[in-house]
Amino acid sequence: MGFNILELMNGATRAAVEGVETYEEIKLDLEQIEITRHNKYSMDDLEELATSILMDGLQEPLILGRVNGKFLLSGGHRRTQALKILKAEGHEEITKAIPCRFKDMTEIQFRLSLLIGNTFNRKMTDYDLMNQAAEWKEVLTKARKEKLLVLESGKRVRDYVAEILGESKTKVAQLEAINNNAVSEVKEQFAAGGMGITSAYETSKLTPDAQKEVAAAVGEGADVKSEEIKRIAEEKKGKRKTKEEETREQKVSDPDTPKEEKETARKLHAVKMIEKYYLFLSTEETEILERMLEDCKRRKREYGLEDCGQTV
Repeated sequence: MGFNILELMNGATRAAVEGVETYEEIKLDLEQIEITRHNKYSMDDLEELATSILMDGLQEPLILGRVNGKFLLSGGHRRTQALKILKAEGHEEITKAIPCRFKDMTEIQFRLSLLIGNTFNRKMTDYDLMNQAAEWKEVLTKARKEKLLVLESGKRVRDYVAEILGESKTKVAQLEAINNNAVSEVKEQFAAGGMGITSAYETSKLTPDAQKEVAAAVGEGADVKSEEIKRIAEEKKGKRKTKEEETREQKVSDPDTPKEEKETARKLHAVKMIEKYYLFLSTEETEILERMLEDCKRRKREYGLEDCGQTV
Protein backbone atom coordinates (compact mmCIF):
# COMPACT_ATOMS: atom_id res chain seq x y z
CA MET A 1 0.00 0.00 0.00
CA GLY A 2 1.38 3.40 -0.92
CA PHE A 3 2.30 6.10 1.54
CA ASN A 4 -0.50 8.57 2.28
CA ILE A 5 0.46 11.92 3.78
CA LEU A 6 -3.17 12.54 4.73
CA GLU A 7 -2.91 9.82 7.38
CA LEU A 8 -0.38 11.99 9.19
CA MET A 9 -2.79 14.88 9.75
CA ASN A 10 -5.73 15.32 12.07
CA GLY A 11 -9.29 15.58 10.81
CA ALA A 12 -9.42 19.36 10.67
CA THR A 13 -6.33 19.61 8.50
CA ARG A 14 -7.43 16.69 6.35
CA ALA A 15 -10.68 18.42 5.44
CA ALA A 16 -8.75 21.39 4.07
CA VAL A 17 -6.55 19.46 1.69
CA GLU A 18 -8.34 16.27 0.60
CA GLY A 19 -9.88 17.73 -2.55
CA VAL A 20 -11.72 20.65 -4.09
CA GLU A 21 -15.23 19.20 -3.99
CA THR A 22 -16.13 21.35 -0.99
CA TYR A 23 -14.41 24.47 -2.34
CA GLU A 24 -16.53 27.49 -3.20
CA GLU A 25 -16.69 28.87 -6.71
CA ILE A 26 -15.63 32.46 -7.34
CA LYS A 27 -14.49 34.66 -10.23
CA LEU A 28 -11.48 36.91 -9.71
CA ASP A 29 -9.30 39.19 -11.79
CA LEU A 30 -5.70 38.08 -12.24
CA GLU A 31 -4.30 40.84 -10.01
CA GLN A 32 -6.44 39.62 -7.10
CA ILE A 33 -4.64 36.27 -7.05
CA GLU A 34 -1.32 36.10 -5.17
CA ILE A 35 1.49 33.67 -5.92
CA THR A 36 3.55 32.85 -2.84
CA ARG A 37 7.29 32.36 -2.65
CA HIS A 38 6.74 28.66 -2.02
CA ASN A 39 6.20 27.80 -5.67
CA LYS A 40 9.73 27.37 -7.04
CA TYR A 41 9.20 24.67 -9.62
CA SER A 42 10.21 24.68 -13.28
CA MET A 43 7.49 25.42 -15.82
CA ASP A 44 7.84 24.56 -19.49
CA ASP A 45 5.89 25.29 -22.68
CA LEU A 46 4.15 28.37 -21.28
CA GLU A 47 3.89 30.07 -24.68
CA GLU A 48 2.04 27.06 -26.10
CA LEU A 49 -0.28 26.99 -23.10
CA ALA A 50 -0.97 30.73 -23.44
CA THR A 51 -1.94 30.22 -27.09
CA SER A 52 -4.25 27.36 -26.10
CA ILE A 53 -5.97 29.49 -23.42
CA LEU A 54 -6.36 32.37 -25.86
CA MET A 55 -8.05 30.10 -28.38
CA ASP A 56 -10.14 27.85 -26.13
CA GLY A 57 -10.31 29.69 -22.81
CA LEU A 58 -9.38 28.36 -19.37
CA GLN A 59 -10.54 24.75 -19.27
CA GLU A 60 -10.15 24.25 -15.52
CA PRO A 61 -10.58 26.70 -12.62
CA LEU A 62 -7.63 27.88 -10.57
CA ILE A 63 -7.47 26.47 -7.04
CA LEU A 64 -7.01 28.98 -4.21
CA GLY A 65 -6.70 29.09 -0.48
CA ARG A 66 -8.06 32.17 1.27
CA VAL A 67 -5.58 32.90 4.06
CA ASN A 68 -6.19 35.96 6.23
CA GLY A 69 -8.44 37.41 3.54
CA LYS A 70 -5.91 36.95 0.72
CA PHE A 71 -6.49 34.61 -2.22
CA LEU A 72 -3.32 32.53 -2.57
CA LEU A 73 -2.75 30.30 -5.59
CA SER A 74 -2.64 26.61 -4.71
CA GLY A 75 -3.23 24.86 -8.03
CA GLY A 76 -2.82 26.07 -11.61
CA HIS A 77 0.56 27.80 -11.56
CA ARG A 78 1.34 27.12 -15.23
CA ARG A 79 -2.07 28.42 -16.27
CA THR A 80 -1.56 31.53 -14.13
CA GLN A 81 1.84 32.22 -15.70
CA ALA A 82 0.29 31.73 -19.15
CA LEU A 83 -2.42 34.26 -18.25
CA LYS A 84 0.31 36.73 -17.25
CA ILE A 85 1.89 36.28 -20.68
CA LEU A 86 -1.45 37.02 -22.35
CA LYS A 87 -1.94 40.11 -20.21
CA ALA A 88 1.53 41.39 -21.16
CA GLU A 89 0.58 40.88 -24.81
CA GLY A 90 -2.48 43.06 -24.39
CA HIS A 91 -5.19 40.42 -23.95
CA GLU A 92 -6.62 42.05 -20.81
CA GLU A 93 -10.13 40.65 -21.27
CA ILE A 94 -9.05 37.05 -20.71
CA THR A 95 -7.50 37.91 -17.33
CA LYS A 96 -10.79 39.27 -15.96
CA ALA A 97 -13.38 37.21 -14.06
CA ILE A 98 -11.20 34.10 -14.03
CA PRO A 99 -13.09 31.01 -12.78
CA CYS A 100 -11.62 29.83 -9.46
CA ARG A 101 -12.40 27.60 -6.50
CA PHE A 102 -11.33 28.55 -2.98
CA LYS A 103 -11.45 27.45 0.64
CA ASP A 104 -10.64 29.32 3.84
CA MET A 105 -7.42 27.96 5.33
CA THR A 106 -4.78 28.59 7.94
CA GLU A 107 -1.26 29.19 6.64
CA ILE A 108 -0.13 25.64 7.45
CA GLN A 109 -3.21 24.16 5.77
CA PHE A 110 -2.48 26.21 2.64
CA ARG A 111 1.16 25.09 2.58
CA LEU A 112 0.08 21.46 2.85
CA SER A 113 -2.47 21.80 0.06
CA LEU A 114 0.13 23.47 -2.17
CA LEU A 115 2.67 20.74 -1.50
CA ILE A 116 0.24 17.90 -2.04
CA GLY A 117 -0.81 19.37 -5.37
CA ASN A 118 2.77 19.87 -6.54
CA THR A 119 4.03 16.50 -5.30
CA PHE A 120 1.43 14.25 -6.84
CA ASN A 121 0.29 16.22 -9.89
CA ARG A 122 3.49 17.19 -11.69
CA LYS A 123 6.65 15.68 -13.11
CA MET A 124 9.67 17.08 -11.31
CA THR A 125 13.36 17.44 -12.08
CA ASP A 126 15.97 16.76 -9.38
CA TYR A 127 16.16 20.52 -8.86
CA ASP A 128 12.39 20.57 -8.28
CA LEU A 129 12.79 17.65 -5.86
CA MET A 130 15.39 19.65 -3.93
CA ASN A 131 12.95 22.53 -3.46
CA GLN A 132 10.11 20.12 -2.75
CA ALA A 133 12.09 18.28 -0.08
CA ALA A 134 13.01 21.57 1.62
CA GLU A 135 9.37 22.72 1.56
CA TRP A 136 8.07 19.43 2.95
CA LYS A 137 10.62 19.44 5.75
CA GLU A 138 9.74 23.01 6.73
CA VAL A 139 5.98 22.41 6.61
CA LEU A 140 6.04 19.08 8.44
CA THR A 141 8.29 20.57 11.12
CA LYS A 142 5.77 23.40 11.62
CA ALA A 143 2.86 20.92 11.54
CA ARG A 144 4.58 18.90 14.25
CA LYS A 145 4.98 22.00 16.43
CA GLU A 146 1.29 22.81 15.93
CA LYS A 147 0.33 19.22 16.93
CA LEU A 148 -1.01 18.51 13.44
CA LEU A 149 1.56 15.78 12.96
CA VAL A 150 2.75 13.16 15.42
CA LEU A 151 5.89 11.29 14.40
CA GLU A 152 5.93 7.53 14.67
CA SER A 153 8.40 6.09 17.14
CA GLY A 154 11.95 6.10 15.77
CA LYS A 155 11.11 8.27 12.74
CA ARG A 156 12.41 11.70 11.78
CA VAL A 157 10.79 14.36 9.63
CA ARG A 158 13.31 13.57 6.87
CA ASP A 159 12.05 9.96 6.81
CA TYR A 160 8.52 11.18 6.04
CA VAL A 161 9.85 13.50 3.34
CA ALA A 162 11.59 10.57 1.66
CA GLU A 163 8.40 8.49 1.78
CA ILE A 164 6.26 11.32 0.44
CA LEU A 165 8.59 11.95 -2.50
CA GLY A 166 9.12 8.25 -3.14
CA GLU A 167 12.89 8.68 -2.90
CA SER A 168 15.62 7.08 -0.81
CA LYS A 169 16.68 8.70 2.46
CA THR A 170 20.19 9.03 1.02
CA LYS A 171 18.96 11.03 -1.98
CA VAL A 172 16.86 13.29 0.23
CA ALA A 173 19.90 13.91 2.45
CA GLN A 174 21.97 14.82 -0.65
CA LEU A 175 19.27 17.20 -1.88
CA GLU A 176 19.18 18.84 1.54
CA ALA A 177 22.96 19.27 1.50
CA ILE A 178 22.83 20.91 -1.95
CA ASN A 179 20.05 23.26 -0.87
CA ASN A 180 21.86 24.24 2.34
CA ASN A 181 25.48 24.39 1.18
CA ALA A 182 25.69 24.98 -2.58
CA VAL A 183 26.36 28.52 -3.82
CA SER A 184 23.87 30.11 -6.20
CA GLU A 185 26.09 29.45 -9.24
CA VAL A 186 26.05 25.71 -8.52
CA LYS A 187 22.28 25.72 -8.00
CA GLU A 188 21.85 27.50 -11.33
CA GLN A 189 23.82 24.77 -13.11
CA PHE A 190 21.87 22.12 -11.20
CA ALA A 191 18.58 23.73 -12.22
CA ALA A 192 19.66 24.01 -15.86
CA GLY A 193 20.70 20.36 -16.00
CA GLY A 194 24.41 21.09 -16.38
CA MET A 195 25.11 19.22 -13.16
CA GLY A 196 23.47 16.03 -11.94
CA ILE A 197 22.62 15.41 -8.31
CA THR A 198 25.87 13.56 -7.53
CA SER A 199 28.07 16.28 -9.04
CA ALA A 200 26.06 19.06 -7.35
CA TYR A 201 26.26 17.21 -4.02
CA GLU A 202 30.04 16.69 -4.24
CA THR A 203 30.52 20.31 -5.33
CA SER A 204 28.49 21.55 -2.33
CA LYS A 205 31.22 20.11 -0.08
CA LEU A 206 33.82 22.51 -1.51
CA THR A 207 34.61 26.03 -0.35
CA PRO A 208 32.44 28.76 -1.94
CA ASP A 209 35.28 29.90 -4.22
CA ALA A 210 36.00 26.35 -5.37
CA GLN A 211 32.29 25.78 -6.00
CA LYS A 212 32.16 28.88 -8.20
CA GLU A 213 35.17 27.64 -10.21
CA VAL A 214 33.49 24.29 -10.85
CA ALA A 215 30.21 25.98 -11.80
CA ALA A 216 32.03 28.34 -14.17
CA ALA A 217 33.77 25.39 -15.83
CA VAL A 218 30.46 23.57 -16.27
CA GLY A 219 28.91 26.75 -17.66
CA GLU A 220 31.70 26.87 -20.26
CA GLY A 221 30.85 23.35 -21.37
CA ALA A 222 33.33 21.30 -19.33
CA ASP A 223 32.21 17.77 -18.45
CA VAL A 224 33.23 17.72 -14.80
CA LYS A 225 32.65 14.26 -13.32
CA SER A 226 31.76 13.67 -9.68
CA GLU A 227 34.99 11.68 -9.22
CA GLU A 228 37.00 14.73 -10.27
CA ILE A 229 35.05 16.92 -7.87
CA LYS A 230 35.78 14.46 -5.05
CA ARG A 231 39.47 14.75 -5.86
CA ILE A 232 39.25 18.53 -5.68
CA ALA A 233 37.52 18.24 -2.31
CA GLU A 234 40.31 16.08 -0.99
CA GLU A 235 42.93 18.53 -2.22
CA LYS A 236 41.10 21.46 -0.64
CA LYS A 237 41.11 19.85 2.79
CA GLY A 238 43.48 21.56 5.20
CA LYS A 239 46.48 19.26 4.90
CA ARG A 240 49.30 19.95 7.35
CA LYS A 241 52.63 20.63 5.76
CA THR A 242 55.38 18.08 6.34
CA LYS A 243 58.78 19.13 7.68
CA GLU A 244 60.23 18.49 4.21
CA GLU A 245 57.63 20.81 2.62
CA GLU A 246 58.34 23.55 5.15
CA THR A 247 62.10 23.26 4.48
CA ARG A 248 61.52 23.37 0.74
CA GLU A 249 59.31 26.48 1.04
CA GLN A 250 61.96 28.14 3.20
CA LYS A 251 64.53 27.53 0.44
CA VAL A 252 62.19 28.98 -2.15
CA SER A 253 61.36 32.04 -0.05
CA ASP A 254 65.01 32.85 0.66
CA PRO A 255 66.83 32.97 -2.71
CA ASP A 256 70.36 34.32 -3.09
CA THR A 257 69.64 37.42 -5.21
CA PRO A 258 66.70 39.72 -6.02
CA LYS A 259 66.86 38.46 -9.62
CA GLU A 260 66.50 34.84 -8.48
CA GLU A 261 63.73 35.85 -6.13
CA LYS A 262 61.80 37.48 -8.98
CA GLU A 263 62.28 34.47 -11.25
CA THR A 264 61.20 32.06 -8.50
CA ALA A 265 58.07 34.11 -7.80
CA ARG A 266 57.21 34.08 -11.49
CA LYS A 267 57.54 30.29 -11.65
CA LEU A 268 55.46 29.80 -8.54
CA HIS A 269 52.73 32.07 -9.88
CA ALA A 270 52.60 30.15 -13.16
CA VAL A 271 52.32 26.81 -11.34
CA LYS A 272 49.55 28.12 -9.06
CA MET A 273 47.60 29.53 -11.99
CA ILE A 274 47.79 26.19 -13.81
CA GLU A 275 46.41 24.48 -10.72
CA LYS A 276 43.62 27.03 -10.47
CA TYR A 277 42.58 26.82 -14.11
CA TYR A 278 43.42 23.19 -14.86
CA LEU A 279 39.76 22.51 -15.75
CA PHE A 280 40.14 24.72 -18.81
CA LEU A 281 43.25 22.97 -20.19
CA SER A 282 42.85 21.44 -23.62
CA THR A 283 44.13 17.94 -24.39
CA GLU A 284 47.05 19.43 -26.31
CA GLU A 285 48.02 21.72 -23.42
CA THR A 286 47.81 18.82 -20.97
CA GLU A 287 50.13 16.77 -23.16
CA ILE A 288 52.62 19.68 -23.25
CA LEU A 289 52.60 19.86 -19.44
CA GLU A 290 53.12 16.09 -19.20
CA ARG A 291 56.17 16.35 -21.50
CA MET A 292 57.53 19.20 -19.37
CA LEU A 293 57.15 17.07 -16.26
CA GLU A 294 58.95 14.16 -17.89
CA ASP A 295 61.77 16.53 -18.86
CA CYS A 296 62.05 17.68 -15.24
CA LYS A 297 62.27 14.08 -14.09
CA ARG A 298 64.96 13.38 -16.68
CA ARG A 299 67.07 16.29 -15.42
CA LYS A 300 66.66 15.05 -11.87
CA ARG A 301 68.01 11.64 -12.85
CA GLU A 302 70.88 13.09 -14.89
CA TYR A 303 72.06 15.67 -12.39
CA GLY A 304 71.02 14.05 -9.12
CA LEU A 305 68.84 17.03 -8.22
CA GLU A 306 65.73 17.08 -6.07
CA ASP A 307 62.36 16.67 -7.81
CA CYS A 308 61.65 19.50 -10.23
CA GLY A 309 58.58 20.42 -8.20
CA GLN A 310 60.85 20.95 -5.18
CA THR A 311 63.31 23.30 -6.88
CA VAL A 312 60.83 25.60 -8.61
